[in-house]
Amino acid sequence: MLVSKSIKDKIISSFNKISYFSDKILIICIFCFSFFVSFNPSIGKTLINNMFYLWLLSLNFKHIVYYIKNNKVFLWIIILFAWISFTVLITDSTNYYNYDNFIKYFLLPILIIVTTIKKEYIKYIISVFILGLFINELISYGIYFGFIKSSFLGFKIVGNELNPVPFLTSHIEYTTFLSFGIIVSLFSFFKVQNRYLKLILLIFVVTMTTNMFLTTGRTGQFTLLGTLIFLIIIYFKNNIKHILGSLFIITVVFVLFFNFSSNTNKRLKQGFNDIEKVLVDKNYNTSWGIRLTSYIIIPDIIKDKNFNIFYGMGYCKVDDIIQEIHIKKFGDENKFAKTYGHLHNTYITIFSGLGFIGFIVFIMIWYYLFSSKITDKYLNFIRYSFLFVLFLGGFSSQLFWQREVMLLSAIFISIIIYTSTKETNKEIIKNG
Repeated sequence: MLVSKSIKDKIISSFNKISYFSDKILIICIFCFSFFVSFNPSIGKTLINNMFYLWLLSLNFKHIVYYIKNNKVFLWIIILFAWISFTVLITDSTNYYNYDNFIKYFLLPILIIVTTIKKEYIKYIISVFILGLFINELISYGIYFGFIKSSFLGFKIVGNELNPVPFLTSHIEYTTFLSFGIIVSLFSFFKVQNRYLKLILLIFVVTMTTNMFLTTGRTGQFTLLGTLIFLIIIYFKNNIKHILGSLFIITVVFVLFFNFSSNTNKRLKQGFNDIEKVLVDKNYNTSWGIRLTSYIIIPDIIKDKNFNIFYGMGYCKVDDIIQEIHIKKFGDENKFAKTYGHLHNTYITIFSGLGFIGFIVFIMIWYYLFSSKITDKYLNFIRYSFLFVLFLGGFSSQLFWQREVMLLSAIFISIIIYTSTKETNKEIIKNG
C-alpha cells in the first residue's frame, strides 16, 4: 500500500513538473506569436498548433470555466462560438472554411492566451508586437527603395515599390496594423521618461506614419484618423484647447501627406471618383462602389429564401449566397464575380450569416469590450486604441475574412479579458 502511494506521488510530481515546464514554454510561444503576427498567418497557425498541445499539458484549459463565470467578454465569445456552430449544423454546408478559420485564428488563440498569461507578461507581449511591426516597417522601406524584391529571408513579399506591403495579405491588413502601432507608440512617447527611448518612439511614429501614406491602404488611414479623433475627445473632453490643438495638428499632417504622397493623393481622388460614379452613373464596379453595395443589398439579403431572421444564412453558407445576390443584382462582368461574397463590412456579414440573434451576441461582445473596467491607464488606452481601430475597420472590411486581423484581435482581446478580470481571483486560479 505504501509502495503504491509512493509510485502515485512520483507520478503526480512528474506530471506537475511537465505542466510547469509546458506553461513556461507556452509563454515563450505566446511572445513569438505576438512578434510574428504581423508577418504571415501561416506562422501564426503553426505556432497555435504547437501552443495547443503545450496548453493541454500545462492544464491551463481548466481555467476556462472560471473565465466564463467571471468575465462577460469571454462568456459572450463562447456564446458566439456556440451560435456559429448551431448555424453550421442547421444549414446545408459543404465548405467549412469560415468555421475552421474562426476556431483556428480567433477562438483557440484567445482560449490559450487568456488562460496562460499573467500581468507581468503583458508589457512584453505588447513590446514584441511593436518590435515585429518595426521590422516590417524597415522591410517596407527596403521594398519602396528597391533593395528588397520578391522575398526576404524566405518570406514572400506581397507588395512592390508602388505599394510596399511586406508580408501581410494586402495593404488593408498592413495599414490596419500600422494605424494601431502608430497610436500605441504615440501614447508611449508621452508616457516614458527616458529621453533616448522618447527619441526612438518619436522616430518610430514619424516613420510608421510616413510608411502608411506610402502604401495604397485607405482603410488604415481612415482608422488612424477616426481613432485619433475619438481618443482626443475621450482624453481631452474637459480641455477644449487641447482638442482643437490636436485636431489642428492632425489636419495639417493629413493635408501634407495628401499633397506630398502620390499614392495617398491618387487613392483619395479615386475614392471621390468612385462615389461620383455611384451617384451619377449608378456604377458600382469600383472599390468604393463595392463597399456601398453592402448596404444596398440588405433588403435583398433579408428577402432571400436562404435567410432566416433568427439564424441568418449560416456562417459557412453566407459567402456563396451573397455572391449569388451580387451577381444577380449587378452582373457577372463586374468585380463582384471576384469578391467571392465578401461584403467588406463586418457587421452586415455577421447579420447575414448569423441572423438577428447572432448580431445581438456580436454587439454584446463589443459592449463589454468597451465597458469592462480596466484600472491600469496604459492598458486602458491600449484597449480603446485597439477597439476603435478594429471597430472602424469593420465598416471597410470583414474581420473574420482576414486571418491576420483575427490573430491580432485574439492577442489584444485576450489582454482586455485578462486585465478586466479581478486580479485577486486570477491569482487564486493560477496558484490553485
